Amino acid sequence: MKLKLTTWNIEHLGKALASPGTTHSRRRLELIADEIRTIEPHILAIQEGPKGEDTMRTFASEVLERFLEPVVLPGNIPPGKQPAAYRIQGSQWMWFLVRPQIRDKVRLQSPIVYQSFAAQSKWRVHYWGKFQSEEHAHFRHPQVMILTWNGVDIEFINVHLKSKINQLPLNLKTDGTPSDDYVDEALKARIKMATEAADVRRYINAKFAQKPNPGVVVLGDFNDGPGKDYFEEFYLFFDLIVNVIQGDILSAEEFLNHSLFDFKTSLRWTARFDDQVTGKKAEENRLLLDHILFSQPLVNGSLPLQINTHAGLVEHEIHERINANSTKHTQSSDHRPVSCYFDMTSG
Repeated sequence: MKLKLTTWNIEHLGKALASPGTTHSRRRLELIADEIRTIEPHILAIQEGPKGEDTMRTFASEVLERFLEPVVLPGNIPPGKQPAAYRIQGSQWMWFLVRPQIRDKVRLQSPIVYQSFAAQSKWRVHYWGKFQSEEHAHFRHPQVMILTWNGVDIEFINVHLKSKINQLPLNLKTDGTPSDDYVDEALKARIKMATEAADVRRYINAKFAQKPNPGVVVLGDFNDGPGKDYFEEFYLFFDLIVNVIQGDILSAEEFLNHSLFDFKTSLRWTARFDDQVTGKKAEENRLLLDHILFSQPLVNGSLPLQINTHAGLVEHEIHERINANSTKHTQSSDHRPVSCYFDMTSG
């Protein structure tokens, strides 16, 4: 048996669910449902999902027709208290949905447990080259789902890191480079995002301090990927994936593998946007923002689920087929889903 895991940022899903009767929203929801059913995941992690459990349940029952079921925190949490319980602000929430046949094998972990293992709920941020600092915390707290498979727990950490969007107008200096204010704002966003990634790494490190062969999967929209953008190239000199989340390659047991490591390089992207800083148009600015990373025990045969070679893919074909006749207003999402297959072992 193979178990399929998919992560997908479903662009502003909450907005479509808030007005399901409009022509654009109705068509978008149809395409979203078609794409999910065609991909056929056993576990789906979504970002930019709707706010609140009731809306998520409505999506699963009325749009997906119970093909997948949402995984929510235990207890009947009143709607007004759910943002505090999930530690998520704003309207873009993260969710796990699973096939009904494995619903009894999964549970959602309280963010309180995560914060206990990471030994912090917020932290100080020192900006590049400055002594001043300010307090920061996850705007969208990572969500941890635990799958118990053949008596072994495997943790899935759904992440949607801070956006790098710069709200300041882009003003260029006489040499053609961005203004100091614009650069400063861009660097602050990237440093905050890096500290959020470092907090995820703190949680992962805690798992390795608790058990010998932890099965850990980190997935979601990191709003960044391998390589350096303009600001990282000229100012920060690091990239989020290699230098923060994946870990130290010399600490091999704790290093995380990337599901797209052996996926065709030219297809290793999930979104494309115009870059006003470099002037690149979307077609030539293909970005890998959505990721699935996993710990070594999931590749060395020590756990009952194993990720083998060529297990990861970006769902380009399905995404483009589903959206062949869509418009900017009706397309399922501006991100493409990423999937990874797990094989059963005798471990």
